[in-house]
Amino acid sequence: MPSDTFLRLSEEKRTKLIEASFNEFGTYNFNEASINRIIKTAGIPRGSFYMYFEDKKDLYFYLLEQYSQILCTNMKMALIKNNGNIFLMFKDAIKQCYESLKKCHTDFFKKSIENITMIEESRKTFGFRDKHLLHELIPNINLEILNDNAKKHIETIFTINMHLLMVNLIKLLKKEKLDKCIIENYYEQLEIIKSGAKK
Repeated sequence: MPSDTFLRLSEEKRTKLIEASFNEFGTYNFNEASINRIIKTAGIPRGSFYMYFEDKKDLYFYLLEQYSQILCTNMKMALIKNNGNIFLMFKDAIKQCYESLKKCHTDFFKKSIENITMIEESRKTFGFRDKHLLHELIPNINLEILNDNAKKHIETIFTINMHLLMVNLIKLLKKEKLDKCIIENYYEQLEIIKSGAKK
């Protein structure tokens, strides 16, 4: 995570570095991405970079955390709106996340899926197994609508639903506008999971 030195930078300098980083990781996968290109684009000395972040992976996970916050915020809003119904939350979340992600670095988001193996091996917290996200949401999930087996395996149900959400978001973000066929197929997938989990 970023150092206090990075957090004390002016907003302009922080933004330049973060924008350069999002662009680099949105163009190249993790192994091909270059700190040299990032610092050249951002206009900062190499030594300064290492005062802000430990290494390339540290920077990358900081960027991923920004995306986690977008997902978490959208999913919390959808969960509260739907009185804790996890399936309605996922149903609403795809459109909300699509709109949010369309406004920012969609190439970075798409590339992050290519890097999922490295991400999961390094942290086991981002992507489809994001326990942190589930822990943020669980106080607002209405477990009473789930059968006993589903309650016992809420983490697995959440993981499967996150997988479906991510896969379908990637499909949507490749389109110029919201694709109704992708949305309808996603809703059908959610219904299959819901039918085995609800009381």
